[in-house]
Amino acid sequence: MSSAVADLPRGGPALTALLLAVDARGLGGAMLDHPLHEQARAFSLLVQRALPDGAPLRRVPSSVTPDRLYGGVDLAATLSTGTLVAERGVLAAADGGVIVVPMAERLSVAARTALCEVLDYAEVQVARDGIGEHHAARICAIVMDESIDDESVHAALRDRLAFVVRMRGSAAEALPDDADDPALASWERQARDARHRLMSVSVDDSWIAALCETADAFGIDSVRAPLMALRCARAHAALHGRLMITEADAEVAAALVLAPRATRLPPPPEEPANDNEQPGEPPPSPPENTPPPSPPEPPDAESDHDAPSPPSSSTDVLREAVASALPPGMLAQLLEKVNGGTMHGRVGAEKQNMMRGRPRGARSGLPRGGSRLHLLETLRAAAPWQRARLKQAASVAPSAKAPPTKAPTTKARPRVNIRREDFRIRRFIEKTGTTVLFVVDASGSSALNRLSEAKGAVEMLLAESYARRDRVSLIAFRGQGTELLLPPTRALARAKKVLAALPGGGGTPLAHAIDAALEQALAAKRAGSAPLVVMLTDGRANIARDGAPGRPGAERDALMASARFAQQSIPAMFVDTSSRGEPVARRVAEAMRARYVLLPAANAKALGGLVRTAMQMADGGDRV
Repeated sequence: MSSAVADLPRGGPALTALLLAVDARGLGGAMLDHPLHEQARAFSLLVQRALPDGAPLRRVPSSVTPDRLYGGVDLAATLSTGTLVAERGVLAAADGGVIVVPMAERLSVAARTALCEVLDYAEVQVARDGIGEHHAARICAIVMDESIDDESVHAALRDRLAFVVRMRGSAAEALPDDADDPALASWERQARDARHRLMSVSVDDSWIAALCETADAFGIDSVRAPLMALRCARAHAALHGRLMITEADAEVAAALVLAPRATRLPPPPEEPANDNEQPGEPPPSPPENTPPPSPPEPPDAESDHDAPSPPSSSTDVLREAVASALPPGMLAQLLEKVNGGTMHGRVGAEKQNMMRGRPRGARSGLPRGGSRLHLLETLRAAAPWQRARLKQAASVAPSAKAPPTKAPTTKARPRVNIRREDFRIRRFIEKTGTTVLFVVDASGSSALNRLSEAKGAVEMLLAESYARRDRVSLIAFRGQGTELLLPPTRALARAKKVLAALPGGGGTPLAHAIDAALEQALAAKRAGSAPLVVMLTDGRANIARDGAPGRPGAERDALMASARFAQQSIPAMFVDTSSRGEPVARRVAEAMRARYVLLPAANAKALGGLVRTAMQMADGGDRV
């Protein structure tokens, strides 16, 4: 093995950066997990310097608009020349180089879509404002995940990036950023040679099958993952001067590409059953005429170190590589999330706002009702039509009745002709929190059990809401009506005090409870929050809306109230706390369009997990 190859990094961010430089198009890029500024800068510079000479490096803010990414009208040149002049976007300008996106979790849907499209097709297509152009955009994307609890880089973008470099703001492996560093110069030379060698690297079919089986064993459902792992193995082999993928190359690929995507542990291997062998019996002895097995041949010390490994245990080798590369506690957190034990990564709903929030480009419209004019986009929309409008204005004959008495000035002929359809107004997107409205049946002898369940769930959710915008409210109904015990709040001490003082007993005015839940949910929505109604009751309504006792009238009023609730499209969960499930409870839940859950023996942990799942379903998510 040559000294140049021996000097290559054996792992960490440095090896990841060199692999990206070898096959930037095939690997897509990397996501840096909470890096420090110095770490992100050193990693990006290492990738750029290992790429061919002249590779550009572009830093793109998370608030970038699609116009800046795709390109469009060059406003200054168009207005000065009167001719439509196209401007190349950031993606086309970074062709053959590196795109760095800090705070990638805040990318807009349009910007994220543009980035994913370029990573898929390696080109930019511009067809707007009279422009129709195609530009090559072979980029390597380095995105930074700097999220805090309620945000994360979108799965569609993560899926197109081969690597996840976990830094978490800690001191990672040293990355040289000095152009005169001897190690860096050697790495650049090896990456340059590896790019020429990459297309000649071959792979045995057994390693392709092993990578696919390993991805399936760890619950990786993305088709891109084993393909990127194969590309990573080929790049690693080329970087080390090999023309055939070996076990070492496949292990590195599995650890770097598959391990960060794992969602479960592989099932344990099944022991082969032997029906003829009885427990406690010794294994059968070989026949007398059978010659003894020959001892295994010693390994050849002079054999080629780079020879491909036998394919018999290739899947087991890759499984061990992935398992050893998993960060501590990663799978435990994923399993807890699947079981409803955490709300990490949940985001609030997004709503449009014309006054405040995160900028989201512009749209056509007039600056009325508090909307603000987007001057630059207005000029950009008017620029392509200036020559046609000037010709149209010149073709109109001047009036003979009012000849000009003074020499024309520049004010008599505006240099920019702006019309009503050119106006663009600013758009903002504002994140909203979630308000969980617990509507608790406090009637009857079993009220204490239901209140204790609600109390435990409310306390669990309140303990997790301090780092987010979530609020919890409590409504109790019994006797002749309902009572708002706890307005939307995050105050845990106040919630405990109110719940402890709530008495039980009396009738079940279910229609009143549904009306009160609808009123509070609409109030939360007007306040800018996303409401979620959770009803805990056995559904045995016996008090009508007018206060008259009797089940038929009470059930009829409850169904009518449920129909009005359903018209507002408010997410809801109906928890039936009866012992075997009440048919009327299911009918009320269906009329409300709520998720029906039969939970006769609910506890705080189970109820809290159900509510978290409902909140995630209510929030939903956008897709590319």
